[in-house]
Amino acid sequence: MQSVVVGAGIVGICTALCLQERGRQVLLVDRLPPGEGTSSGNAGIISVGSVLPEAMPGVWKEIPLMLLQRQAPVSLKLRYLPQMLNWFYRFLANSSAAKAEQSSIAINALSRLGLDYLQPLLERAGAEPLIRQNGALYIYETPSQFSRAKLNCSYYERRGVDYQVIRGTDLRSLEPSLRLGIAGAIMVPGGAHTVSPLAMSRSLFSLFQSQGGEFVQAEVTGFEQQGNFVASVCAGRRISCAEVFITAGAYSKALAKQLGSSILLDTERGYHMHLPDPEIVVKRPLLFAGRAFAATSMRDGLRLAGTVEFAGLKAPANYARAQILVKQAAYLFPGLNTQHGKPWMGFRPSTPDTVPVISSSPKYSNVFFGFGHGHLGLTQAGITGAMLGALASGETSPVDIDAFRIDRSMA
Repeated sequence: MQSVVVGAGIVGICTALCLQERGRQVLLVDRLPPGEGTSSGNAGIISVGSVLPEAMPGVWKEIPLMLLQRQAPVSLKLRYLPQMLNWFYRFLANSSAAKAEQSSIAINALSRLGLDYLQPLLERAGAEPLIRQNGALYIYETPSQFSRAKLNCSYYERRGVDYQVIRGTDLRSLEPSLRLGIAGAIMVPGGAHTVSPLAMSRSLFSLFQSQGGEFVQAEVTGFEQQGNFVASVCAGRRISCAEVFITAGAYSKALAKQLGSSILLDTERGYHMHLPDPEIVVKRPLLFAGRAFAATSMRDGLRLAGTVEFAGLKAPANYARAQILVKQAAYLFPGLNTQHGKPWMGFRPSTPDTVPVISSSPKYSNVFFGFGHGHLGLTQAGITGAMLGALASGETSPVDIDAFRIDRSMA
């Protein structure tokens, strides 16, 4: 009997490798080839200093304006609003100071260990050359943005995260391609990034295969239960299993529901534009908070990744949002060559409290969940795999599991 991991993105692959470390025979199942979903198109940032939830105090003041602006960093398709109302209500409920602090503690508990658990897997896979550890810069263009960011540095201090406040006049020495006149930035020296998220996932998947792991490309449509035990996974055929791990990103909500667990999960659809010949290089990931996107140098160009679009899993991609990223970047980087860009869209699986689900099933004895990482799937993949492996083996989890339970309150 084998362990079946549903979802072969970065979280699923890391989970499969952590299960192999514990002697499991593992089969990965995904409707797409390994690593080719949302894991392939992210900004490539391993954000070990992440401490801020999306639902920050005062966020309710910003949402109406953002949603009404045509080129806003946050967009909502009106026809999708009825399906989002409960999610938005819980999101706003999580923006109190007390709830934001609670979420910050949980986010940091995972993110600070991001490299500690991902790097050993990369070493075994021979994928270390794909990682750069040059820190990350959070850019604030206006004095008001910068002042607010400096106030929020209290979260870094309470979580013990190393950071540096960078004046705007010093930014050009760090990143010469940036335009003049930016108010300032916050540097997190511990941050890292990959120069190819897809190549990294593929390297880890190759390690998984070399250790006897199997992969089936198929869509999971259901499960066969025997009492409180899931006996098989239905994916074009019956796949017998000793245990099941749901790590299918934004698609996990429907699968979890079939397994008796309802969860407030939706997708913040994100876009990127990949510029193959940008004629500039950024030395580290640059995150523009006011514009909700990041610029990361990859081995084959510059990736502009970000924006948030609430439209669900079925609406067609709106690549005009990727074009917005190009316009924004052209302003921020005066020397940028924007020709021949390639757009992309993916589904970030997001919870209202910005805290992922890493949990055993309250209904089935051999079912485990690992999804809902939002913007931090790459950062938190390694530690998530380690936690799920520990849960399934009856070991002590490296991070206390309570904050990540699937049946926790999200309001």
